[in-house]
Amino acid sequence: MKITIPMESDKICAHFGRAPYFLIVNIDNDKKEVANTKVVESVPCDGQGHGKAVKVVLGEKPDVVICINMGKNSMESLSKKGIEIYKCETDDVDECIRLLLDEKLNKIN
Repeated sequence: MKITIPMESDKICAHFGRAPYFLIVNIDNDKKEVANTKVVESVPCDGQGHGKAVKVVLGEKPDVVICINMGKNSMESLSKKGIEIYKCETDDVDECIRLLLDEKLNKIN
């Protein structure tokens, strides 16, 4: 499974479209653990829409996005491509990944 997470500094960004970069996490499905990660730069929105964030994410072909908050346009664009979106209540990336793997996050699309 491939997960994309909007990041700011070392925490999950409070809003998907404003994230300066995305953490791409590949999960070893058999072991239910992180296999590898990489960082992909984004172009944060200017408050007038989702900017290029959706294009950046789609280019990575994730199965899942974990976020704290996401606008309607971004959610619709990602959902149309079959990407599952899960909401996490904390900005701790390791905790959110663990909650997803333990099936304790709410799917919001």
